[in-house]
Amino acid sequence: MENNEYVKLTSIEIGALWSAYFSETITKCMFLHFLENNVEDSDIESLLEHGLNICNKRIPKIKELLSKENFPIPIGFTDEDVNLKAPRLFSDTFYLYYIWFMSSVELQVHSLSLSLCSRSDVNDYYREVLNGSADTDTKARELALQKGLFIRAPHIPIPKKVDFVKKKSFLTGWFGERRPLNALEITHLYKNAMTNTIGITLMTGFSQVAKSKELRQLFIRGKEIAAKHSNVFAAVLKEEGLSSFESSEIYATDSTTPPFSDKLMLFHTTALNALGIGNYGVAVSASSRRDIGTHYTRLMGEIALFTEDAANLMIENGWMEQPPQAADRDQLVK
Repeated sequence: MENNEYVKLTSIEIGALWSAYFSETITKCMFLHFLENNVEDSDIESLLEHGLNICNKRIPKIKELLSKENFPIPIGFTDEDVNLKAPRLFSDTFYLYYIWFMSSVELQVHSLSLSLCSRSDVNDYYREVLNGSADTDTKARELALQKGLFIRAPHIPIPKKVDFVKKKSFLTGWFGERRPLNALEITHLYKNAMTNTIGITLMTGFSQVAKSKELRQLFIRGKEIAAKHSNVFAAVLKEEGLSSFESSEIYATDSTTPPFSDKLMLFHTTALNALGIGNYGVAVSASSRRDIGTHYTRLMGEIALFTEDAANLMIENGWMEQPPQAADRDQLVK
């Protein structure tokens, strides 16, 4: 059994815990606002309470792990970043999809942390996190199914036999014979259409309530980018008679009173767009048709520019906490 008293945190463990602190504190603020503003559906309210309880357990644990190393606890996001008196900004259905989306993000991000963190107490923490995220993901999906809000991915025929690719046209996209989409390509097109639909609603709400004119303009730009990307993915699917992710139940209200600080909304936008770039990168690797890969590569560049502009605003406003970094050897020599 490893004795953690004599094992220092690695750079990966420090980075994972530092990032997790921001994720948990921002999610807690979001859930606090959702719950304070009279959720109409009691089942969705219970799911949000479940998510909030998880945040309240994880945050002290992260603090404990960092404190063992005398690591300064990040500021992250606090009660000062959420206005519980503000009217509700999103629909109940958005709440449901938001918690489902965030649990799927946690499964994606923290599975990497679990596989790379070697210290036993940190590894145990991420194993517990993944179990909780998987449970929340299941609860959210089952609730969406129960309420008829789950939008299923398109169906395709079941193959009658195992077959092999016989023509190089399998890779063709723009010119020549173009094959139908395969299941992996459909998966990523559908998933990215869904995440951009959630992004449209989030950016719509943020653009209505941001105090800063610069941020309002940035969020409007983010909404337009998300709508454009969602339309591109939907068009590719619909070309072949396949349905995309569409829902009129996921919307922002007409409130203009900010429930969150500008700092929180900008950070959340930057973090989710960074994840989006990663999702597109995975989609490129899974898409054999050239036209699909080209779409992702082009759209990825657009998100990267938007994310950089958002990060620059974070820096200009003094809101970006510096991530832990390696020693600056050149500076040490001087």
